[in-house]
Amino acid sequence: MTISNAQTERKPRRRVAVGPDRPQYLESRDLDKVMMMLVALMSEVSAMRDRIDTHEVLADEGKTPTRAAVEKFTLTQDVAQSRDELREQMMKRVFRVLLEETEAGAPK
Repeated sequence: MTISNAQTERKPRRRVAVGPDRPQYLESRDLDKVMMMLVALMSEVSAMRDRIDTHEVLADEGKTPTRAAVEKFTLTQDVAQSRDELREQMMKRVFRVLLEETEAGAPK
């Protein structure tokens, strides 16, 4: 009997706490779940924004923004810095209320 590669490959284990062992940061577990969903959505929006930016950079360079061109795109320092700034601005807008409370010393 031979074992195929698919049978011997191990799936990476999740390294996150689940169930009752999950740390709680906000007043209720439901609020924590909503916050996790919000952060996941922000991550997706950020990735889409980066991909759109790649299309725009390629178009500005006179290149056709094909899927292959987008995948091969090499990030420059200037583009990376611009994306980091946009990402930081987005996080500040989304988490503005929490940041204001923290800066004012109000309870979370």
